[in-house]
Amino acid sequence: MSSQRQNIADDEKIPVIDVDCHPMPRHFDANVKKHLPRRWQEYMTKYHPGVAFSSFGSPPQREFTHRLDALDENGRVSVDPMFVKKQLLDEYDLTAAILTNISGFGITGANRPAEMSRALTAAFNDAIAETWLQSDPRYYAAISVGRDIPHIVDEIRRCKEGPMGDRFVTVLIPPSGEAPLGKERYEPILEACVHYDLPLSAHVPGTGAKGTALGHPSYYAEFHMNLAAHPMSTVPSLIFEGTFDRYPTLKIAFLELGWSWAPTVAWRLDKIHAKLRNEVSHLKRKPSEYMSDHFWFATQPVEEPEQVRHTESIYQIFEESGFADKLMYSSDYPHWDFDTPYDGVAAHHPIERRRRILGENASKLFKIPLKQNSGILAKAGPGGVISPRAA
Repeated sequence: MSSQRQNIADDEKIPVIDVDCHPMPRHFDANVKKHLPRRWQEYMTKYHPGVAFSSFGSPPQREFTHRLDALDENGRVSVDPMFVKKQLLDEYDLTAAILTNISGFGITGANRPAEMSRALTAAFNDAIAETWLQSDPRYYAAISVGRDIPHIVDEIRRCKEGPMGDRFVTVLIPPSGEAPLGKERYEPILEACVHYDLPLSAHVPGTGAKGTALGHPSYYAEFHMNLAAHPMSTVPSLIFEGTFDRYPTLKIAFLELGWSWAPTVAWRLDKIHAKLRNEVSHLKRKPSEYMSDHFWFATQPVEEPEQVRHTESIYQIFEESGFADKLMYSSDYPHWDFDTPYDGVAAHHPIERRRRILGENASKLFKIPLKQNSGILAKAGPGGVISPRAA
């Protein structure tokens, strides 16, 4: 590290991109409902009156598991882009926040007409574009789609070729569905991502998706603990099915699904591949090479070992395994375990690591230019800034 980097100016800033910020529209909100055809407005009013498609396992006294101060003046959570702007964009002087609307991707088509599911998905994406993207240029968005809705790839095309297409920077799906992601049935979604050069982001599942890789758990604590099981099933599917040989430019991002597991999964995959190479002889590379080239990860929930001295070992193993440029800061706003940029990548980390994770890696993946002379103070750390996280 250069002496220039060791002697950081007190007022030097690190630009920040948040890759996982949640708007929380409901299907019965006026700004969503107006984008639905009249038939489905009437259908929703009659058969789904006032019932939100909220995430599985959310404690009923805390809608969307929100932090205590995330309620706006109307008692709503993450529906007012200007309120979120104040609490997130302005508070931490962000370059950008990518809106990941889990209400939109939680629609599966199960127990409701497929045509309505597609219409509702489109209404959610239109509401995000109209209400959020037009309110501040720092907001970018994911195209939220349910992976098992028939012909849902048309929604990706519609959003990307629409008037706000340049502000939709990724496609968002649940991490689990009716089949593993490497199966042929999902190739239209993968092909659309490659065609538009969009990363495919998988995020914690909402209603309709499995609460864990095995099915729905009994407790929210179990649901929260088992999030990392989803990508551990997704990675082998994509690699052993030969997905990345067919789509060499495909990029996959795991949001709110952990990241410290990646090196050990890569080791295990290589060992299995070495012993069973004849079965998967179509692969052109080692599984660990596919992993380090094609997968990105979000920090939140950040790894917090009981013994702080173990923290550096976790990051070193992750980076030395080829993932140094694959970890990105995420706040998970407005949830109770929200991480500020100071919490997510604390000041005790090397400055170059902080720069990569807080902004540079996301800037390269999502093609969002970093705003210089903005962001968080490089010398601020624990004690200097108190997280508004409310347990």
